[in-house]
Amino acid sequence: MSRGILDGIDAERISQETPELSELEGMVLSLTPDFLSISFPRDTDVPIASVCFHDALHTLQEATYALSEVFAHRIWYFEKKDPPDKMCATFFGRFYADDAALRLYSAGEHLANGIIMMMEITDEDLKPYKIKGKQGKERISQQSVVGNYLRSQKMSHPITGAVNKLVDSKEWCTTINYRNRLVHEQPPTLKGLGIVYERRKRWKPASNGRFTLGLGGGDKPEYCVEDLVGFIKPAMFEFTNTFTSAVKFYMELLKDAGKRTNQPLDGSEQ
Repeated sequence: MSRGILDGIDAERISQETPELSELEGMVLSLTPDFLSISFPRDTDVPIASVCFHDALHTLQEATYALSEVFAHRIWYFEKKDPPDKMCATFFGRFYADDAALRLYSAGEHLANGIIMMMEITDEDLKPYKIKGKQGKERISQQSVVGNYLRSQKMSHPITGAVNKLVDSKEWCTTINYRNRLVHEQPPTLKGLGIVYERRKRWKPASNGRFTLGLGGGDKPEYCVEDLVGFIKPAMFEFTNTFTSAVKFYMELLKDAGKRTNQPLDGSEQ
């Protein structure tokens, strides 16, 4: 185990730093695709949204756990260890912060697919939004495609309002960009893990027209663990709010379908 056991007071401190998921868990876990399919046509995708929401919930739970471990390791290595171990606090802090960012992106993809199924958005509907502007590059992220579709075609829809709050969040955008760099580029460098190097040519032009080469010392780190927490934590709270809004809309949709068939499809009892 990478840390010792913390007491109840520390656990309570950590719980204040992560989203409370009990309401969301209660709603999502009440949704069963087989039962929901009773009151929908055989060819509809609406019940499949419940599976996407289950996937999003499980991934969000994992991301929340990862973020809680950032705080737990910092408490352990800074407050419980004597002397404090900054290197271990930083190593494990980054490990779990990266995990949280990666899982948040995944949860966003699951949520986007849930919205597609819930609103019965077709591939043909999304096709124009898979190409990014004048650059002509294809959008790979489903959440990006769905977000642009909603803004263009469903501006007044309540789901669009909830999604806009997320995609307009600076911290969410920073978290997604951080995840993309972890996957597609050099991982952002972090202070506290020794000498770090950027992927760049080492010779630098000097004022006299020549070039200089610095030997040793490395490059300036881009982030510290506190920086990572500073954008991942609010991004997680914002995602939880958006996810909750989407599920509440879905449950209202199910209630309407249930009324048509006299079935309580939202998990409630008649």
